[in-house]
Amino acid sequence: MFAQVALPVPLRSFLTYAVPTDLTPLPGTLVLVPVGRTRQVGVLWSLASQPAWTAGEIRPIIALLEERPLLTDDLLHLLEWMAQYYLCPIGSVIAAAVPGHLRFHKRRRAVWYGTELPADLPDTLRPLAEWLHKRTSLTEETLADRLGQANLNNQLAQLVRRGLVTLEESWHGRHATTASNTQSATLPATPATPPPTLNPDQARHARQLAEAQQTRQFVPFLLHGITGSGKTELYFRAVEQCLALGRQALLMVPEIALTPQLIQRYRNRFQVALAVFHSRLGDAQRFDYWQQIRDGRAKVVIGARSAIFAPFADLGLIVVDEEHDTSYKQEGSVPYQGRDMAVVRARRANAVLILGSATPSLESLTNAGQGRYTLLYLGRRATGTPLPTVELINPGESTLHTPMRFADLLSHPLRQALQDTLAAGQQALLFLNRRGFAPSLLCRRCGQAVNCPHCSVTLTLHKARKQLICHYCDHRQRVHDVCTGCGQLSLFAFGPGTERLEEEVREWLPAARIARLDRDTVGTGLVDLESTLTAFHDRRLDILLGTQMIAKGHHFPGLTLVGVVQAETTLCQPDFRAAERTFQLITQVAGRAGREEGAPGRVMVQSYDPGHYALQAVLTHDVAGFAIQEQRFRQEAGYPPYRRLALLRFSASALQDGETFAHTLRARLPVNEEVQWLGPAQSPLFKLRNRYRWQLLIKEMVPGRLHRCLKPLLALAIPLAGSRIRLEWDVDPYSFV
Repeated sequence: MFAQVALPVPLRSFLTYAVPTDLTPLPGTLVLVPVGRTRQVGVLWSLASQPAWTAGEIRPIIALLEERPLLTDDLLHLLEWMAQYYLCPIGSVIAAAVPGHLRFHKRRRAVWYGTELPADLPDTLRPLAEWLHKRTSLTEETLADRLGQANLNNQLAQLVRRGLVTLEESWHGRHATTASNTQSATLPATPATPPPTLNPDQARHARQLAEAQQTRQFVPFLLHGITGSGKTELYFRAVEQCLALGRQALLMVPEIALTPQLIQRYRNRFQVALAVFHSRLGDAQRFDYWQQIRDGRAKVVIGARSAIFAPFADLGLIVVDEEHDTSYKQEGSVPYQGRDMAVVRARRANAVLILGSATPSLESLTNAGQGRYTLLYLGRRATGTPLPTVELINPGESTLHTPMRFADLLSHPLRQALQDTLAAGQQALLFLNRRGFAPSLLCRRCGQAVNCPHCSVTLTLHKARKQLICHYCDHRQRVHDVCTGCGQLSLFAFGPGTERLEEEVREWLPAARIARLDRDTVGTGLVDLESTLTAFHDRRLDILLGTQMIAKGHHFPGLTLVGVVQAETTLCQPDFRAAERTFQLITQVAGRAGREEGAPGRVMVQSYDPGHYALQAVLTHDVAGFAIQEQRFRQEAGYPPYRRLALLRFSASALQDGETFAHTLRARLPVNEEVQWLGPAQSPLFKLRNRYRWQLLIKEMVPGRLHRCLKPLLALAIPLAGSRIRLEWDVDPYSFV
């Protein structure tokens, strides 16, 4: 018997090993295998009677590290599908999918083999030898703690050569299940909150979802419901049906910020075990949740995009909330789309799939229009309240008619609305999708900006920290007043950020209770995300301001006013999805206002381009009208969802190496009518972390032929790149920076 083994390293192929007769491994099991002169932990992928590789010696598997498979069959299928579709090494996919705490690590133990300490033992070896002589055996970690790491390996090797010590090697999991962590997934024994009464539209859709689950087949739904229409209640009804059938459910959310609120609603509603998957969990707790999901004890999983890799025993339902959100797209070594992987996983598991959003992606709307998804529409709010009124304000025109400083971020109408809202005892939310105090420092005399020395971007001013910070590589430097270009004291903060917005609002409304949520406050621990959201929900805050972290999925009963500052921020991006993202983001944040009876919502959107069709669609909450217009533009330009794209990015530490590779690759690109080669050209963000970057955009011209053209390109680019060029593939790219 022979085995195909995948290692969690960037290898594109499996390694072939012989299976010893005393071992009975199963696919998905962790195994210890020899790799060159080392030993590595890998995943046994498949078994066969004949080896897939026959050149040279086929070495045997050394040991099984666990009797039970770590990865289930449908999870193995998902990972292999990802490797093929995204053109990623299978090892990189495993490394991305399997959390580090589940991998095994090597431990060496030094065992004293001699009798007495030799008289001729050098002084450099005597302290180590005395420790081992007295205690018989110690791990390398213990010896390093007691004696220091310096020269430890060399000293152990000398004792081994003298026949005084042997080194025993073993492999251990990094964490074991603990009772305290296991109990953390079990809900407290409190009375469950009774479900609310459904309106006729909700009831009809709930019946459709229940009937689909009864079939135990893959059935995909697109749940398009306006903000506040009760989509979450339909999710919960579907979960109830899934649990009644004895199956497991997965609820995916795009942001960690949405997880605590959803968990609390779940805990108030259900009385079965819940597992949580997101990056802020400790390793031991993540390990316990993994085990509970694999055992089938955790019936419901709530998490971000990585939750799609959970090892379900019997997955019956996947819900992707805010399915349009770009946070589902992973950037990095394996740039997968979590929403799309939910489709693949649900199909394999014969599970019902619900993609929910108030502003569905054009891809999902197109799939529904072509009959691939069943469309469920909720066109009214569950509470019966109307959608908020939306006003578009041009700050440039506002300054012509009101005494307002040009540098002010809030227009006179928005300031007056804030005063009226707080006077009425209601709450307000201010949205600006740019963190920091100002995105750049500019010179008034020569116009030069203060740039990052490692990236081709300006440094963002963070006034409270008194630092200039690069939001790409995290380079930091002190704020200075002198321009390095002309040597004059002429630098000034250019452009707004949430820190500056907070300063302006606090100066103008000193008695107001204000909190700011963005990556600067939450990521550095200045503000606790969950407690701040709870305080705003409980009306212990008057104004909440921040970035897209506060824009979606939240329900605040006292919130009646939403102000959007510089709505065109996301429009000015080198991305064909810029208009769609702007419409979705502003529609989502607008939907936070006026969700309770007796408190009508009001939304004020400031923009210097109020006539843009995306903002005009926000004005009337016209999702269908925006989609029709945007789809027409996409179809004419040949962009998704009508044509698929792939992006080959490459970078070099030396500019000339990258230029040479770009010219050589361009000259060798084959003539192919099935795709269009655009580039290679410099990336919009040309320098990142001291590496120069280029990209080749591949546009599909004949449906279904993209991958057939990408594989020869892969075979051409990899050997051509050599060791100086770093290649990155992105199929269905979301970022073009």
